[in-house]
Amino acid sequence: MDLNFEEAIDFIQRGDRFLLTTHVNSDADGIGACMAMQQILEQLGKEAHIGLPEAPAEQCAFLEGWDAVQHIDTLAQNAYTHAIILDCPNLERVGSAAARIADLPTLTLDHHKGDPTVGQTRVVTTHVSSTCELVYHLAQAAEWPLNASIAAALYTGIIFDTGGFRFSLTTPETFEVAAQLVRHDIRLDLLADQLFNNRSYASVKQLGTAIDSLTLHCDERVAVLRLNAEAMRAGDPDGAVNYGLMVKGVEVAVILKEYEEGKYRVSLRSQEGIDVNAVANAFAGGGHVRAAGCRMEGHAEEVTHRLLTQIKHHLP
Repeated sequence: MDLNFEEAIDFIQRGDRFLLTTHVNSDADGIGACMAMQQILEQLGKEAHIGLPEAPAEQCAFLEGWDAVQHIDTLAQNAYTHAIILDCPNLERVGSAAARIADLPTLTLDHHKGDPTVGQTRVVTTHVSSTCELVYHLAQAAEWPLNASIAAALYTGIIFDTGGFRFSLTTPETFEVAAQLVRHDIRLDLLADQLFNNRSYASVKQLGTAIDSLTLHCDERVAVLRLNAEAMRAGDPDGAVNYGLMVKGVEVAVILKEYEEGKYRVSLRSQEGIDVNAVANAFAGGGHVRAAGCRMEGHAEEVTHRLLTQIKHHLP
């Protein structure tokens, strides 16, 4: 991996008490990277706390060290010397955590395109599968030892962001990193099962509701799914948007997830050649070329219309 980690290593060596955070609607890559980084810092004799901008979902609750993952509002004020933002391309995406890190020296570790002003010290590349893979390379460059717990957190983030090594950002090096992590005697079958096959009855029923809502637009090239606030009580359905791409001929899939009345988390996915990151950017969101997200407000029909108008600009 041709990356310069010297400034990041120096940043960590100079810090004493770290606040770690990731983006709103946190996922297994952001959380896994935070959990691994916290344990690495503690092995270095540092104090480190994870503060998420929203109440932690249970997606990574099976990982050792989960009890340390907290809502940022529960953490002490003004108790940190340094901050690390993981898996987040801009300050808007860290939500309520932004105010807590505003006056702290900040390191950004990320694999998204984003705002180059986020973090005084930055290691950002789009050439790795996940932020967890990036954290692995940082640890290797610094010669920081890994243990089974750290390896499990990193492996979980990698398989989440690669969809079990299926998505386009998966590289030969991704497999090599995964192999090194598995050598720490982690149960790759158990981790994958806990991450992908551990849904509640309500969340499985919710998936059916999302699929039942599917409509096709733009000459059947765009699939739109919706979940209203009542359906979202079962939690945030990771991966539901991908069912839109299963329809033959669909090139872009979108899901509107209403978390408050008239307020939506929007997830976008695309086939090769269509940049949904650009679509999300138009609504102050971001992500990757083929997987991105944003937040929008309005009536569902209005939000759908605005999205489709923007998507049409990017259809070949």
